[in-house]
Amino acid sequence: MYNMRIKRVIGVVFLLTFVAQASSPAPLPVTVMKQPGERKAFQARIAVTPLGTGFQYQVLQIPAGKRLVIENVSAIARSPEGLRMEVNFFCYIDNNGDGVGDIADITFHRIALTDQGVFDGTAIASANHKVLVFADELIGTGHYGITAQARLNAPPAHNPPLLQAQFTFSGYLEDIPDAQ
Repeated sequence: MYNMRIKRVIGVVFLLTFVAQASSPAPLPVTVMKQPGERKAFQARIAVTPLGTGFQYQVLQIPAGKRLVIENVSAIARSPEGLRMEVNFFCYIDNNGDGVGDIADITFHRIALTDQGVFDGTAIASANHKVLVFADELIGTGHYGITAQARLNAPPAHNPPLLQAQFTFSGYLEDIPDAQ
């Protein structure tokens, strides 16, 4: 008997909560005004075709005077069955504040790929990493981008059907503090 009363009370409370939520007015839309110097969304894809055991690369340009703040990087590697691929990227940020793009300003980022299997003779490996990476376009008078690299663990057979590493960078752009 006591258990039945508790169930009724819980049922009534649930029903009243549901009715209250269903009858409440829709929330007002929020308008966000963009202020000068605020961040702007950025997404870009770049592909690299490794030719063998040496690194091949492509450079993703960063808009002039901007810093790219990368919040997510995903990669997919497609190679002939039996081959494996290593992928990474590097970029520059004026770490020491000297205004000179040198060895102290380069940062390397390795991407850990996970094998997905072989599909129609093509080995697939992929990665998706939440990151926080900063890449400056300008340090002093030097202009920089993001360099995506890929290499194979052995030379491929002649004319492989599909051989490519594809990177997608997502984040936002902001003004470089010194360039403002």
